[in-house]
Amino acid sequence: MKLLSSQQIRDWDAFTIANEPISSINLMERAAIAFVSQLKKVLPLSGAKIFCGKGNNGGDGLAIARLLASENITCEVFIIEYSKKCSDDFAVNEKRLKEIKSVSINYISENSTLPSISSEDIIIDAIFGTGLSKPLEGLVLKVVQHINQHAKNTIAVDIPTGLKADIFSVDEINESKIIHANRTFTFQVPKQCFMLAETFPFVGKFDVLDIGLKKQFLETIQSSHFYVTKESIPEIKQRGKFSHKGTFGHALCIGGSFGKIGATILMSKACLRTGAGRVTSFIPKVGYTILQTSVPECMVLTDDELTEIRNFPATENYSAVGVGPGMGTDEFTVKGFQKWLPTVKVPCVIDADGLNICAKLLLDHHDSFHFPSNAIITPHPAEFDRLAGASKSSIERIEKQIHFAQKHKIIVVLKGAHTSIAMPNGKLYFNSTGNPAMATAGSGDVLTGIITALLAQGYSTHDAAILGVYIHGLSGDYAAKERATIIARDIIEAIPFVM
Repeated sequence: MKLLSSQQIRDWDAFTIANEPISSINLMERAAIAFVSQLKKVLPLSGAKIFCGKGNNGGDGLAIARLLASENITCEVFIIEYSKKCSDDFAVNEKRLKEIKSVSINYISENSTLPSISSEDIIIDAIFGTGLSKPLEGLVLKVVQHINQHAKNTIAVDIPTGLKADIFSVDEINESKIIHANRTFTFQVPKQCFMLAETFPFVGKFDVLDIGLKKQFLETIQSSHFYVTKESIPEIKQRGKFSHKGTFGHALCIGGSFGKIGATILMSKACLRTGAGRVTSFIPKVGYTILQTSVPECMVLTDDELTEIRNFPATENYSAVGVGPGMGTDEFTVKGFQKWLPTVKVPCVIDADGLNICAKLLLDHHDSFHFPSNAIITPHPAEFDRLAGASKSSIERIEKQIHFAQKHKIIVVLKGAHTSIAMPNGKLYFNSTGNPAMATAGSGDVLTGIITALLAQGYSTHDAAILGVYIHGLSGDYAAKERATIIARDIIEAIPFVM
């Protein structure tokens, strides 16, 4: 799913109006119907207070009020009189709403007493939409701050009032001038700003509502940012009747050190669960019995060293390699890794301590350091900052992520709430699956195993990264259905079900 700028979204509306064809007021009605349908699904609703501006977002709010009233849901509407002018579609919906006697319509002017809001009230924010290009001020700001001070249940129509759809700097975010929504029902596609950690306090959980904008428009425009959904993930390969373990590749999982063999166990188990035909785990000697007992399906090779890896194995007989979890950054591990990395010619995933060593090598050797071709790296934010330098915001970090992937010709999977996947061609994909319960030790090791398994089965690095991140998040969602907290093993056990 392409992520679009606010102007592209307006162009899409216009394209649909011209080519469906449909009137703008009927398209607004369609959006309101989708909003009300979703609202009834997620909230027990007896009434709502709807705050409306005088543009098309406000028009959406008026249409929502009329539809709720038609289902005997009590609505109070508050129209903010910040301007004498209103949009044409707002005026039509205002006239329609006035015919509904059960709806209380109120007008807020500069001299008005602001309406009371209790913590139990459901507030619907339909003041300003994606067209806003400057910070709130005056009466509208006064109303927004009043809502934020008193409301506990606020749902934004399309985008929270005061939040710009296109954000290029954290300086554009002023929390005192933006509605703090608990939930946002957005139309057709998520807004790019929803992917940022800094905007979560305003957006909350968001739901994407299909309002039937014509899909042909997407073929006419360019976008380098995408949102990965079930409909857009690469197809999972089906297993043929006469396939065998050799059909699905031989993965090599390298990691572990004294006290951290568990990381390699998790990586190896996830690799097997995701369908690799064979998995060999390479670990220090101290972990042999532990891993052989924990994952009997794995073959195990050990370094000559007891507690850490120093002598990395040849990789030419393997289909893919995952390296780094629990490996440590001992001096001799670093030297062995530095010597070994340039020899890797098969697709590989580098994670955890593998990345920490890469960061040290980048710092020491600068431009002479090279990642293997067909490499995927999977840092969390702190690991990425070690590789690319500290960032002041997620916006800056994402910009560095894109640049880093292009510069080193690798895929960069930056883990987070909407894990982002930067491709060497400059494209960026945000994931839609996953939940906060996955913030647990070993979760990243599982992701490394999943992606390594997909590479071993012959998926391209592009498809393995996108599909692997999606499966990982969806497995976490499955595992967390009946648990407030989960552990990494829960994610592994869910993999076959979600696949």
